[in-house]
Amino acid sequence: MSPWSLLWLGLTVPLVLLYVLKRKRVDRVIGSTLLWEAALRDLRAERPWKRLIPTVALLLQLLAIVLGALALGRPAGAGGVPTGATVALVVDTSASMAARSGHGDSRLERAVEVGRELARALPPGGRMMVVAAGAEPTVLTPPTSDGATLARALDALAPSGTVADLEGAVALTTERLREAPSGSRVLLVTDGAEDGEISLDVRGAPVEVQLVGPEENAATDNVGIVEADARARVGEGPDRADLFARLRNYAAEPVDVFLTATLVGRDGVLASRRLTLEAESSAPVVMAVDLPPDAAGRAAVVRLALSRHDASVEGMDDDLALDDVAVVPSPGARRLPVFLVGDAPAPVERVLRADAHVELFATPLRALAERDADSPALDGLFVYAGETPERAPAGDSIVVAPRGDRVFETELGPEVEAPRMISWDEADPRLRFVTLSDVHLARLRPITGSAARALATTDAGPALASLSRPDGETTIVGFDPATSDWPRQPTFVVFFRNLLERARERRASGGVAPGALGEALRIPAPDGTRVDVRTPSGETLTATSRGGIAVVPVAAEPGVFEARVALDSGPRELHALRSLLDASESDVRARLQFSRAGETVTTAPAAPREHRESWPWLAALVLLFFALEAWWASRKGAVA
Repeated sequence: MSPWSLLWLGLTVPLVLLYVLKRKRVDRVIGSTLLWEAALRDLRAERPWKRLIPTVALLLQLLAIVLGALALGRPAGAGGVPTGATVALVVDTSASMAARSGHGDSRLERAVEVGRELARALPPGGRMMVVAAGAEPTVLTPPTSDGATLARALDALAPSGTVADLEGAVALTTERLREAPSGSRVLLVTDGAEDGEISLDVRGAPVEVQLVGPEENAATDNVGIVEADARARVGEGPDRADLFARLRNYAAEPVDVFLTATLVGRDGVLASRRLTLEAESSAPVVMAVDLPPDAAGRAAVVRLALSRHDASVEGMDDDLALDDVAVVPSPGARRLPVFLVGDAPAPVERVLRADAHVELFATPLRALAERDADSPALDGLFVYAGETPERAPAGDSIVVAPRGDRVFETELGPEVEAPRMISWDEADPRLRFVTLSDVHLARLRPITGSAARALATTDAGPALASLSRPDGETTIVGFDPATSDWPRQPTFVVFFRNLLERARERRASGGVAPGALGEALRIPAPDGTRVDVRTPSGETLTATSRGGIAVVPVAAEPGVFEARVALDSGPRELHALRSLLDASESDVRARLQFSRAGETVTTAPAAPREHRESWPWLAALVLLFFALEAWWASRKGAVA
């Protein structure tokens, strides 16, 4: 709307003046005033204006001005939103909302357009709130009438890789509108592409549902990867593996597809398979491949991609693109490189070598310090025996029987004889299934620094402790296990197996916590550290760590997100794997049912009916009145 255009109504004032003012007098030279005396007396007594006499021409001209000003003001209907009421827009942000229809726009884009129309058509005093219905409902803006705030909230809507909690979002919204003025309502915009039924019998504001997807049971065209994994082939070499995938065709017609496997960051194709998927069916695919680690010893990441016509042309060109690609770590991620630095106690080395998935590399501390700065960073678990460097390496590490007065950022106390174990943290994953009541130590260097968190405590101080950093953690064993009876107990093996499994899991995840498609990356980094993230599409995002974590919002995009953390000791490279792999989200057909008072509710397709432009009709009336006025002024007998 354009309220300032109503100032054109001021033209009615000069128009009326033209009808009440007399014509201007004109001086004329005459021979005698004898015959004009009476007229002169009347003129001297007469006022400069005359009485307003309504005429058809005046009425037509006034109507034309009024309607023209209203047309320039671009009025719009409020679409059933009462004055002063609040309308809450709840938008489904599940992965299926990224599906695109035949005319190119996604379902979420259409939902956002419904919201924009609703915001533009708010009546005086009307307010609007926006709620994103993801795995957990999120209020993007509370009730407001500010157009800029609503525009930012609508722009923030983005698809995620999870099923939307629509029922929870509606319940949250109606609770927020409990004290709203009469006439307030909730508008749920969804594609209904999930199973189940949602009851609209909620207390508070009434709920209306609009669909932005296809009608119920309408035909859809989508083929997706719904399962993917990589598993080692036993007895065929450390790099030999099977790639497993399950493809599903949701269309009503058979389709020929190619499934191609590549290694992320490396050239060439690992394997490709062509197969025909019958209508509304799924099929498993198994491909045997070699997955060697890279030059730095990092495990490979496999990328699986679907294509319709040619293995070299990626993409299915169907309704949903998010399920055309999946990434999985190779079984090599289970192999853990362990760098044994120094002369490790014999029991520690034995338990490390006993793990079939450990690759043990022995090296002196001096050799690590002399490595070329341009060499790739060593990726694995460091086990220090005795001497330690001044600064902890990136990633996880274990320190056994430390010497000196410090271990990285914590201090050690003086050696004590025969300390007695009194407590341990059973909730810590490293001490799972571990009891230390029967462990007897000969000597101990208590871990006294405040930076360390005690895992096991003796009467002389902590014997086991943990140093946590944004880029990893260090477990400190403040004694030599060979001088205790712990290696003769099963809990010794369990403790070190727990350490190895914890390091293996953290390494396999790429160093970034797992998350759903479209979920922000939470990258560990020291405070104030710059973190650069390269997305699968090639875009570079930058964030700064706060509180040990750099939060990087990313789009719902399957693939590998490569993170580079600028540490003082040199850059550290991490990665995060994101895939959809959700059969319910790949099924983009409308299946969700809505009920009210026990009866099924018929949902209507979303349409921008909330904003109805009236100015074209007003402009047409202006032209009509102008035509009538011209006809009236030019009719026969109108001009004297």
